[in-house]
Amino acid sequence: MLRFVEHILKNFLESARFQNFITGIIILNSALIGLETYPEIVKDYEPLIDTFDMVILVCFTIEIALKIFIYRRKFFTNGWDVFDFIVIGISILPAAGSFSIFRALRIIRTLRLLKSLPKLRLIIESLLHSLPSIGWIVVLLGIVYYIYAVVGYNLFQEGYPEYFGTLDKAFFTLFQIMTLESWSSAIARPIMDGVPYSAIYFVTFILIATYTTLNVFIAIVVNTMNQLAIAGMHEEEEHIKSFVASQNKLLHQKLDQLQEEMESLKGKK
Repeated sequence: MLRFVEHILKNFLESARFQNFITGIIILNSALIGLETYPEIVKDYEPLIDTFDMVILVCFTIEIALKIFIYRRKFFTNGWDVFDFIVIGISILPAAGSFSIFRALRIIRTLRLLKSLPKLRLIIESLLHSLPSIGWIVVLLGIVYYIYAVVGYNLFQEGYPEYFGTLDKAFFTLFQIMTLESWSSAIARPIMDGVPYSAIYFVTFILIATYTTLNVFIAIVVNTMNQLAIAGMHEEEEHIKSFVASQNKLLHQKLDQLQEEMESLKGKK
């Protein structure tokens, strides 16, 4: 009886309708938290907003409790389920007194959309799988930064100490240049007026640090995304093949049973 109940609950939790319901609850929760940033709305509808928030939290808590009941230890082997557990655990913390800061952390529930939306989940998983390769890009970028920071300090520290007076100032200036935020009017052109040929320094840094590195970063993420998508397709194909094989085996068993019954009937005649 218990296994039957678990089977029913498992099918219910994994159904498309329930997943869509949870997604809708997450979006509603995010909208309510956004409304609380308007004092006039909170003043008029605070009891209603708090009621909805409590109902939403109860729905999330029941979902997590049912999953733990059904999957037991297996629940904590799934990274996304553990993520949901932590998010809801933070939401349950008291929201009054010295714990009032945790009330603002309810917005973290919105992150559950990362799991509920398959396409968004694929992007996040691609980024996570890309971290080892991205780490080497960070190392490469750090080397480039260090070289250009030291060169910039030696070239510009006397005339422009606010930008290249120290190594840390040079790092921050290079970061601003890499973001392309006012790099030309605020940094490059004033320095170019006082230091001839300094344009070579800025142009080469932008080409290496911004365009080349950024394109390599994008290429790694896209390549990982394609690999995960292909792996997902193969997994789905294997699941279909396994299902077809099991159904084929069941069909053969039924045919063998039917044949035995027919032979039994012939023997009686």
